[in-house]
Amino acid sequence: MAIVLPKAHHESIALPHMLLILSAGAMILYLQPLKSLLTAFIPLSRPSLGYALVFLSSIALTLGLWPALHIPFRFMYNCFLKPFLHNGSGDQKNHLEAFYAGQADLYDTTRSHLLKGRETMLQLLAAHLKAQPVVRLPVAATPAKPKIWVDLGGGTGWNIEKMDEYLPLTYFDAIYIIDLCEPLLEVARARIKARGWKNVHVLCQDASRFVLPEWESGAVDPRGSLTAITMSYSLSMAMLDPQRGLMGVVDFYASREAGSKERAIGTASKRVSWFSKWFWECWFDLDGVHLHGSRRDYLEYKMGTIKTYNARNNFLNTWFIQIPYYVFLGCSRQRDASASAKSFTLEAGNRLGQSDLGLLTPTSPFTNSPSIFGSPSPMLEMPELVLGPSATQATQTIFEVGAPLSPFHYHLRKAWRVPYLEEKIHEQFRTHIYGWTWEDPAVDVKKLNINKDDHILAITSAGDNVLHYALTAKPARIHAVDMNPCQGHILELKLAAIQALEYNDFWLIFGEGRHPEFDKLLTTKLSPFLSSHAYAYWKTHASQFSRNFYFRGYSGWALRLAQIAFFIAGVRGDVKRLCKATSTAEQERIWQKKIRPVFLNKVMVKLFLGNPLFNWHALGVPQNQMNCFLQDGTVEDYVKATLDPIPTLSTLKDDNYFFLLCLNGRYTRTSCPAFLKPEGFKALKNSKSTDAFKLHTDTILNVLRGLPDESLTKIIVMDSMDWFDPIPPSTPLPQRDSTALDTLQMTPEKALEHLRAELDYEILEMKRVLKVGGIAVWRSAAKRPWYRQRFEAAGLKVQPIDIRENQEAIDRVNMYASFWKAVKVEE
Repeated sequence: MAIVLPKAHHESIALPHMLLILSAGAMILYLQPLKSLLTAFIPLSRPSLGYALVFLSSIALTLGLWPALHIPFRFMYNCFLKPFLHNGSGDQKNHLEAFYAGQADLYDTTRSHLLKGRETMLQLLAAHLKAQPVVRLPVAATPAKPKIWVDLGGGTGWNIEKMDEYLPLTYFDAIYIIDLCEPLLEVARARIKARGWKNVHVLCQDASRFVLPEWESGAVDPRGSLTAITMSYSLSMAMLDPQRGLMGVVDFYASREAGSKERAIGTASKRVSWFSKWFWECWFDLDGVHLHGSRRDYLEYKMGTIKTYNARNNFLNTWFIQIPYYVFLGCSRQRDASASAKSFTLEAGNRLGQSDLGLLTPTSPFTNSPSIFGSPSPMLEMPELVLGPSATQATQTIFEVGAPLSPFHYHLRKAWRVPYLEEKIHEQFRTHIYGWTWEDPAVDVKKLNINKDDHILAITSAGDNVLHYALTAKPARIHAVDMNPCQGHILELKLAAIQALEYNDFWLIFGEGRHPEFDKLLTTKLSPFLSSHAYAYWKTHASQFSRNFYFRGYSGWALRLAQIAFFIAGVRGDVKRLCKATSTAEQERIWQKKIRPVFLNKVMVKLFLGNPLFNWHALGVPQNQMNCFLQDGTVEDYVKATLDPIPTLSTLKDDNYFFLLCLNGRYTRTSCPAFLKPEGFKALKNSKSTDAFKLHTDTILNVLRGLPDESLTKIIVMDSMDWFDPIPPSTPLPQRDSTALDTLQMTPEKALEHLRAELDYEILEMKRVLKVGGIAVWRSAAKRPWYRQRFEAAGLKVQPIDIRENQEAIDRVNMYASFWKAVKVEE
C-alpha cells in the first residue's frame, strides 16, 4: 500500500468535480422544465421522471463532493460500522491492525480534533527539558548517558514531527516510535523517510514489554536510561532516568472519586458526573479502550507529578458532548526532592513530617493524617526545624502531603509556592478578587524602613506591593500569604514571567493586560517556573489575557461599572483628558467639574458605593470594614475624603498609576508599578531578589503558627484587621500557652466563640514570631480602629504612622483613613 502523508491544507475541488456539483444544482433548480422536456423522449410518467432526476442529481452531487466527503465517510465506517461487522480474533495486535487497516493514512487528519491535548503535552515536555539545569561533568568522568525519547503508542509519528517545532529532534541521540499496529507504523516509516530523520526509529513491539536495541546490545543499562517517554492516548509504564527523565501523557479519563491523593496533587477538579463517567466508559469500551479510573490513579501513584491539567474536548462545539481528557508531565519518584523539602520547611516555615509522606502542609480539617503510600525517602531527611508552640500543639492544622504525591517537590525551577491541599474553602474562590494592589508600596518602603535584613510577612493580594519591596529594598525573606489560591497564582505568574519572558511580552501581559499568544507562552516558556496548580489555573483561564485582564475577577466589575457610568454620564472624553493631564491644576479642574459629580451623585452612592453586596463582590470590602468607616461619618463623607485630594497630589499620566489603571483600564509606560518598567524588570530578572519569596495559600494565623520564634521583623497585613468582628474591651486575651482549636470538633457555640477570638490568637502569634523591635503594620478604614486595644493588651506598643485629617491624603491611593504599627518591646 502506498503511504501518502497528510498535507497541512485541504486540496481544492478539481474542475470535473465542480462541474458535477453545478450539474446537480442545475437539475434540482430546473427540475420542472426538465421533466416537461424529457417526457417527450422517455416513456415514463412525470413523477417517475422526477424521482429519476433527483436520484441522478444526488449521485452527481456525491461524486462532486467526494474529495471532501471520502475522509469522514471512511472514518465513520472504520470506527462505527466495521467493529460490528468484523469480529477480531481477540489478539490485541490483530484487533488494532484490523481496526486501523482501512484508515491509517487518514489517522492524523481525522484525529486532529478528537485527540486534543497532544500539543500541550509536547510543549510542556519540551519546555521542561530545556529548563533542566545543565549537568557539567568532569573531564575524566564517564561520558554522559545518551538522550533517548520513547514515544509509546506513537503510531504514525505525528508526535515526533510536532515536537520538532518546540525542541529540535537533534536534542535526542535516539528517538523510538513503539506501536503494535503495523498499518500506523507504515505511515511513520514514510514520514521518517520523507523528513530525512536519522535518529528516529520504528519498533513494532508491545508497549508494556518493549526492548530497545541499546538494551539488547548491553550498551545502555535499561534502568534509568530514558530521557523522555510520551504516551498519547496509550497509557503504560517505563524506565526513566531517576534524576532527569520526564514522562508526558495525554489521555481520556473518567473519574468520580477525589480523595487525599487528588487534594495533594491538585487534581480534585478531575471529577466528572456519574452520567459522564458511565457514558464515556461505555462508548470507549466499544473500541476496546478502557477508561477505568484506576489507570490514571496508578500513573499518579507510580510517577512523581510535575504538571497535571484536566480539560474537556468539545470537538463538535457543543456543550453536551465534552470528552474528559488530561495532560500529565511526571518523573521518577526516585528523583532527589531534598532541595524542595529544605525550601518548604527550613526556609518557608513548614514542618518536616516524621511519617510516610515527608512534608507537612497547613489547613487540613483532619486531626489524623492518613498514611497513603510507602515509607519515608532517605532523600527527605532534613535538619530539625525549631518551631513555635502553636505549630507543635495545633496538629489539626497540619496535613502530610509528602514527596510521593505533591507536585511542588518535583518543581524544576524556583520553589516559590509552598505546598497546600485543595480544600473545600478554596472552591469558594472561583477567581481572583484583586487584579491590582490598593496600597502604596513606596510609602511602605519609606515609612517602615524596609531593608535587606528584613524578614517580612505580607498579604499577597495581586503581588504588586511585595514585588516593589523585592525590587527597591531586597529583603532577605518575603512570606506572601493569601487564602485565595487565585491571588497566589497571579503573583506566581508575575514571578515566572520575570524569569522566563522578554520585557515586551511581560509588558503586554501586565501592562496592557492582554497578549495574543498568552496561551502559547504559558506552556512553552512559563510552565517550568509555575507550580502545577498555577499552571492548571492559567491554562483554564488563559482567556483572561485575550482582551483585558484588569477587567476580570471581582475587582474587574468595579472597573466595568465605572466605564458604564462614564458612558451614561457622557464624560468618557473627560476621563481621557484627566488621564493625559500634564498638571495637577488641570486634573483638579476636570475632576471637580466633570468626574466628581458622577461619583458623588445620590444614585451612585446609594445603589453602589453604599451597597454592602457591591462593596464586597466588586471592591472586596466586607460589612465589618464598612462599619469601621461609618463610625467616622457617612459613605459620601468617606468617598470625598478619599478622592478629593488625589488630583492635587501628582499627575496620573506620570505618577499615580493606581487611579490611572482604574480610569484607563491599563497602565502606560510612564505611569506603572516600578517592576513593570524596563529598568525594574531587568533588575529583578538579573538579581536574586525573587529568591526571597515564599507564597503561602493559607490564613495568616496558620502561617504564623509554623514560623519559629522571633523569625520576622515586619508583618504587613494591609486592611485585614478591619474584617474581624469587634471584641468587647473587657474580654480577656486567650492564655499565652493556648492555641486556636479545630472548629470542626466544636459545638456551634464554641466555634462561634473561637471565630470571635481568632484576631486575638493572630495578635499573640504576631508577638511570638516578631523580633524585639519588630513591627506589625496595618491600614484601616477607621481613623482609630477598635482593635488597637487588643494589640496593647498583648503588650505591644501601638503608634499611628498617619491619620487622614483635614482633607489631606496619606499616600497616592488614600483609600484608608489611617496607617498604624504595633511594636514589640522588651518585656
